[in-house]
Amino acid sequence: MRRIRGIAALIALVLITGALAGCAGSADVVARVNGDDITRAEFDRLYQQVVTQYGGTIPEDEAPEYQKMLLDMMVEGRLIQQEAERLGADLSEEAIEEGLVTMMGGTTDTASFEAIVEEAGLTMDDLRSSIREQIAREFLSEYAASQSATATLDATYSLLEHILVDDQGLATELAGRIAAGEDFAALATEYSTDTYSAAEGGSLGWAETSMYVTEFADAADALEVSAVSEPVQSDFGWHIIRKVDEIAAGTPLAEAPEDLQATLASSGADLALEQYVLTLREQADIEYVDETLAP
Repeated sequence: MRRIRGIAALIALVLITGALAGCAGSADVVARVNGDDITRAEFDRLYQQVVTQYGGTIPEDEAPEYQKMLLDMMVEGRLIQQEAERLGADLSEEAIEEGLVTMMGGTTDTASFEAIVEEAGLTMDDLRSSIREQIAREFLSEYAASQSATATLDATYSLLEHILVDDQGLATELAGRIAAGEDFAALATEYSTDTYSAAEGGSLGWAETSMYVTEFADAADALEVSAVSEPVQSDFGWHIIRKVDEIAAGTPLAEAPEDLQATLASSGADLALEQYVLTLREQADIEYVDETLAP
């Protein structure tokens, strides 16, 4: 499983930085997506980029796996562009040029920029094709998220803060100091061994309450909003938990706090797009002309 994920990540990197547009003049087709050809020339060009990213050589016994996955992701990219265009995404030359300007980071030295692109084995047309695909992907991702059938929270989410220490005595002392009015965030910053959350005053951000280890989740679930727990032991040490806010399962997403909506949007957009693309695949006319590359 780890190796497969590595292949997918490698090919995804190439698809982001490589060409996705068809190469005119080639009659050799490896796949056809709703009548739109993916040519041998563009497949070979992109596969060479995979090989380059891999280190220059792919073992012969692994090559078919890479090739099939590459073509499958090219098919997905083509489906996304077709659907984004159908839905009205701005994939015009003007939009692509704007994306290119952004990618160039404001530099006016186009010759040097083009030299860097060519050194990577690409052309400016390749880059424009990638920008077009990225615009389409972002557009369809936002559209899929907005069309998601999940209009309510499917789990209870809580906004928690905690202080984690190794010693029960220290945990008890800190709990007493908090009860006496000392600042929770300041104590978390000073004492918590969870350095990541300590830097944020102990904040763990919004998350499903059930995702935490059992002892922690049970204690957090029992707290009222604004309440602070007694020291709670888990395999990580001793926790003092404060519940800042909570939103119950079944709450309409539109009624959730804006920061939670933003968190869910960022994590849910990829899933929404994935599900949307699955539907596109089911409805699409996809022909693997080169059957050796069929998934």
